[in-house]
Amino acid sequence: MSDEPELPMIPDIGDILDRKKSLVEEITTVIKCRSCNVKYTRLFKPGDFTFKKLTDEKCKECSKDNVLIIEEIYTQWINPKKKK
Repeated sequence: MSDEPELPMIPDIGDILDRKKSLVEEITTVIKCRSCNVKYTRLFKPGDFTFKKLTDEKCKECSKDNVLIIEEIYTQWINPKKKK
């Protein structure tokens, strides 16, 4: 009963932060058409915010103006060494 179980090593916080330095942040914007309910994504542009009406873009499906709205914005950390 004197044998204690071996627990796995816990990484140092410095190791975790060093891993983040090797990754690249990719910010994605999800756009929804209020007319045909189609969703598509594009890279984030400065000035994007959720629920913003996009007046300078047309829907890719129905080609109508003034019906696009930004539904969500999210970030992914991508390893540039790995190809998609």
